[in-house]
Amino acid sequence: MNTLKIMLEELDSQTEDIGKKLEAEPPLPIRRHEDEVYEWLENAERIKIRIQTIEQLGEGKYISRAHLAKLVDEKIGEVKELLQKGSLYSEISTKKQFKYVIIGGGVAAGYAAREFVKQGLKPGELAIISKEAVAPYERPTLSKAYLFPEGAARLPGFHVCVGSGGERLLPEWYVTKGIELILSTEIAEADLDMKILTSSTGRTFEFQTLIIATGSRVIRLTDFGVQGADAKNIFYLREISDADELVEAIGAKKKGKVVIVGGGYIGLEVGAAMRINQFDVTMVYPEPWCMSRLFTQEIAAFYEAYYANKGIKIIKGTVAVEFDADTNGEVKAVKLQDGRVLQADIVVVGVGAKPLTELFNGQVDEEKGGIRTDGMLETNVPDVYAVGDVATFPLKLYNDMRRIEHVDHARKSAEQAVKAIRASEEGKSIEVYDYLPYFYSRAFDLSWKFYGDNVGDPLMFGDKNPASGKPKFGTAWIKNGKIVGVFLEGGTDEENKAIAIMARVQPPVEYLDQLKKEGYFLA
Repeated sequence: MNTLKIMLEELDSQTEDIGKKLEAEPPLPIRRHEDEVYEWLENAERIKIRIQTIEQLGEGKYISRAHLAKLVDEKIGEVKELLQKGSLYSEISTKKQFKYVIIGGGVAAGYAAREFVKQGLKPGELAIISKEAVAPYERPTLSKAYLFPEGAARLPGFHVCVGSGGERLLPEWYVTKGIELILSTEIAEADLDMKILTSSTGRTFEFQTLIIATGSRVIRLTDFGVQGADAKNIFYLREISDADELVEAIGAKKKGKVVIVGGGYIGLEVGAAMRINQFDVTMVYPEPWCMSRLFTQEIAAFYEAYYANKGIKIIKGTVAVEFDADTNGEVKAVKLQDGRVLQADIVVVGVGAKPLTELFNGQVDEEKGGIRTDGMLETNVPDVYAVGDVATFPLKLYNDMRRIEHVDHARKSAEQAVKAIRASEEGKSIEVYDYLPYFYSRAFDLSWKFYGDNVGDPLMFGDKNPASGKPKFGTAWIKNGKIVGVFLEGGTDEENKAIAIMARVQPPVEYLDQLKKEGYFLA
């Protein structure tokens, strides 16, 4: 009974506090939940009366001690539930105020935080609000080393900023720098005019300057109404929780059958990882060749042949239209549009992503599926910036507006936005964002990099035999007599730096002949 009395005292304090807030001018989050709060207050008063009755029955010995103990245990559970909900109502009635807020807790958030510190951030000025439960980490690891059977990557090993060779920002780093890392918190409403963010639980956060780093969400087959796409063991890979579920399935379905739906980054990287885990792997995608947004048919032919040599089956020109499940609800087969049926213990889907801009629809200018920014990554709303996947920004090198989904852009755009914010505060000017598009991937023993723009006429060079011990080849894209983009498989660090410079400088096509004579990286 003593435990219950202590809990009742806490409940009395909560009801008094929340009651006063309702009698006064209640803050916006409380007003939104007003009916729920009044219902909670009524339940609190009701349970207090019941507990008083139980106490009187016990003192008068009208019930047995066993019966009394049972009633007390029941009420302890009910009061505990009321206290939890009361804590929520107390919390949402309090606004948090910050000079800077980053919404989104991915790669961009971590690199922005580091840049803020470099720029002289003061403790208490910055908050990062993330719906994930962990501090920012290098997301590309999830489709590579996180899935390896041996020596697999695990946190804290790949927190940002190790992906670019920088310091690893552990959760303690944010504490020591006075940065509030608000995890497991999803923002449900953003009022950019009022400079207020409201979470799904009603908490509010005021900001002076906002960086939108919400990233993307995976496109799911359920979005297209694919029958059976909600079966168990159909996986998508975006967050660490997704990767953990896949790792668990890898352990449970050892050496089983895997179907990979999609022939892009996720498909190729996860397909390789699953084969390394000794699964029977089949890849399915509708395009005529893999990575069709970047690869030419000739480049793709090398990787498809290499994967085939590793024992991966590839089915092109068709899509998954239905999934069959067993009596446990676990996927067991994938039906394709062309009539084929593939047995499957695990399915991994990688069919693209959609930028998370819905919170800001109607409040910011949008273009090409993203939030339009200027060369400082600032939107048309003053003091509101967009970085990473969600930003459609001026690509100075090509005099074009682009939206780029890649970790390199997430890192660099985040740093640019913070520099621009600081420059604006100090009345200084900085150079506009001058990004060179860059993509890369690693799978099996392969490693490729691409810089520039894949437009114009492609010219392939080098050893593109998939059976070679160490294949090394590339492609240069020629437009108006200039090299505008370069792809290289198997390049050294020096060679990869050289192709980046080449894509930036855009030398005349004759430069390839000069490199060939010098025996640089051309076979």
